[in-house]
Amino acid sequence: MTTQHDSKGRVDVLFIAANTRSLAVNRGGFIQALQAKGLSVGALVPDDDFLKEVHELGVTTWRYELERHSMGIRGEVARFFQLRRRIRDIAPRAVFAYAVKPIILGVPAARLAGVQETYCLATGLGYLFGRHDLKTRLIRRLVTTCYALAGGLSKTFFFQNPDDRDELRRNLLFRWFTHSVVVNGSGVNLSEYPYTEAPEAPVTFLFMGRFLQEKGIRDFVEAAREISNRHPEARFVALGDADPELVNAVGIEELEAWRREGIVELPGKVRDVRGYLQAASVMVLPSYYREGIPRTLLEAMSTGRAIITCDSPGCREAVDVGVNGWLVAPRCASSLADAMESFINDPLTITKMGKSGRELAEQRFSTEFVNRQMLAEMPIVQDRTPAGSTA
Repeated sequence: MTTQHDSKGRVDVLFIAANTRSLAVNRGGFIQALQAKGLSVGALVPDDDFLKEVHELGVTTWRYELERHSMGIRGEVARFFQLRRRIRDIAPRAVFAYAVKPIILGVPAARLAGVQETYCLATGLGYLFGRHDLKTRLIRRLVTTCYALAGGLSKTFFFQNPDDRDELRRNLLFRWFTHSVVVNGSGVNLSEYPYTEAPEAPVTFLFMGRFLQEKGIRDFVEAAREISNRHPEARFVALGDADPELVNAVGIEELEAWRREGIVELPGKVRDVRGYLQAASVMVLPSYYREGIPRTLLEAMSTGRAIITCDSPGCREAVDVGVNGWLVAPRCASSLADAMESFINDPLTITKMGKSGRELAEQRFSTEFVNRQMLAEMPIVQDRTPAGSTA
């Protein structure tokens, strides 16, 4: 992996990233806000998929190992000490960790490496907090305790919706020792996703997300089958792909069966989704994954698209019911189909709700708004003394 080195010396804020895509796409605006305050930014990253985009942000990168789904104690201990060594060598003034393992491994490692100012960001609690079998409950209890430890060691633990904070605050250690703040998701760059008039014919429903059961992709396909029998002119598009490494992911065979069926268009993974958003009438995300606030919904709102999503943590924060979209029950393809069909039967609501969604994005969900919320909670920003300064 190519590494960009900072010629000016010590890094002010070091991100511990779950992947380079999320760093560039979801944290990019926040990184630029830190840089605008005169702070240098670096990142520990586990892959190089979006490394070019990360470097274009002016971020120095170093590689570290991350096994997202491994629970082997020996391997995690080894990765913990590797993180500690990396952070000690980089010697940042502050560390900002997001996602499960970067938080529970990275924050304690940073404190042991001598970093006094650390921050955590929960971008949703994920499938661990959406399933209730015995094994998952035991793992969830361990993760919650680790979150409490990381939160107690940090200046601020950021959440993207109130349900996630309430969930972790059930843990007494977390509630007593962690300073937590809820912000409005990751925000969306309104100029990158400009408003366009939504097409009302043919009505086109767009799904964007990983093809996981909890993301609702099967519900979307089932609803499309039901609607296509009555409205063969309607279009259904799903951006994403199968990933056998992910828990509860759609299998290759099932995906190929959908392709042969031909009801849902499957372009695969798309690097720039804006063209698909502009060609869509309604954004559909029937997710019950325990999202933060899904970025796909914010991008759709900014573009001026009506939304259908589940009445579940994170997703519900993006919808004013009857104003910019509809909430449906999780795991219910029939109620999803009813909500989708309502737009076919009354296409004027597509434009009306799309305009309202853009207004909500401007009022609550712009990157500028979210960044102000977060920067106000960071002493390193208030200090504004760049690394290496003699002041």
